[in-house]
Amino acid sequence: GMDVLVRKQFKDINTWLSYSYLDAEYNFTELPERVFPSNYDITHTLTFGLTYQNDHLRLAAGWNWRTGKPTTQPDEATPVVNNTVNFQASNSDRFQDYMRVDLSALYAFTPGSGTKAQIGFSVWNLLNRENTVSRFYRPNGLGEANAFSQNSLGITPNAVFRLSF
Repeated sequence: GMDVLVRKQFKDINTWLSYSYLDAEYNFTELPERVFPSNYDITHTLTFGLTYQNDHLRLAAGWNWRTGKPTTQPDEATPVVNNTVNFQASNSDRFQDYMRVDLSALYAFTPGSGTKAQIGFSVWNLLNRENTVSRFYRPNGLGEANAFSQNSLGITPNAVFRLSF
């Protein structure tokens, strides 16, 4: 694999862009499919971040994109054989690409002598993108395999209040 990180600091603004390349394969001599993509073979990952910070306020935005994770789909012609899901070659397909945008704001203030406070708000997955992270299949009794997907969190707001004394 390979990782590249580029950072640039302007007066109150910090930016970064990172890229990762990964080619991860399993190699099993005892299996019919000797070599196939690993479950962690996320080939390309691209991340961009931007923060603005002054004495009291910190604003941040982030964008994350990556190649979809490898997955194994049921065979299209015969998805179920003897009430068991009949799969294609291991990890021969991929989920859709993953993409997420996050925003946050944090404000620091002094409510009294010897006391510091922070109040903030963030939104994870601002665009409410449906990102599949895993999927499993069950025979439905009609010769078909029903898919059950697990997705990452949708739009998720968070609030924080910190008090130090």
